[in-house]
Amino acid sequence: RVEARSVARLLDLHPQCAHLVIQGKVAENGVMALTGAMAENTTVQYLTLDLKDISPDAITKLLGAIGQNRSSDVRDVRFAAGSLSAGLQGSFGPLLQTNTSLRSLTLDSNKLDDLLMTAIVDGTLRNHGTRLSVLNLRETCIGALAGEALAGLLRSNHTLEVLDMRNNPEIRDKAGAALARALQENAETRLRKLVLSGTGLGPATGEAFGALMRSSRSLEVLNLSENPELGDAAGAALAEALQANTELTLRELWLNGTGLGPAAGAGLAELLRSSRNLE
Repeated sequence: RVEARSVARLLDLHPQCAHLVIQGKVAENGVMALTGAMAENTTVQYLTLDLKDISPDAITKLLGAIGQNRSSDVRDVRFAAGSLSAGLQGSFGPLLQTNTSLRSLTLDSNKLDDLLMTAIVDGTLRNHGTRLSVLNLRETCIGALAGEALAGLLRSNHTLEVLDMRNNPEIRDKAGAALARALQENAETRLRKLVLSGTGLGPATGEAFGALMRSSRSLEVLNLSENPELGDAAGAALAEALQANTELTLRELWLNGTGLGPAAGAGLAELLRSSRNLE
């Protein structure tokens, strides 16, 4: 069981600690001790937290302490599965609105909600010095509202390079199409990897990504797999768009389990014959 004295002793023994992992059965006072330490710490760069059964208030204070520490060098924050739950809508705002060191945020396999996701997006948009480049949201129970909020982020963001939203089936077709349109509108996007497998996409998303891929100069990996409603027409539109893109950067296109048929098959075969990029 990780108590307050354990956290204090750990950081005293390793004052230059760059990679800190807190896991096991963590007591509430252990989190509060960590909060006090991170308010002043300048060496930790990678923080992995397994905080099951910890109150939302304690997690909010911890993230706030990191955000308010102007000398913090935290670059990677990972919450282990089951660490986050309802009631955290205000927790990520203080971190994302002010922190300029964070590059990667991983929330995989935590039960988030659309309000929390909207708060994360809002905090990132408010921070003109953000360096966030990787956002991992696999299996987080987010839905269409979160998808629309993330589209709003992609419409203007110039730092995000990886967005992984796989296995969130409530994202749905409308939000998927909004994500594609947002990227098309953002001429300065740096997004190079987008994973939307198993997110309930359909024909509208296929059409929107077809339009996007005619001119995309940033995407290197696009994963739309395990969306059976995407359909044959979407696959064909994507193949045609990729052939028309003379500045294509795409290396990987994942379309397994998307209901492809003869039209898509013929178009993709022609694409593979002519493309020098696709692996």
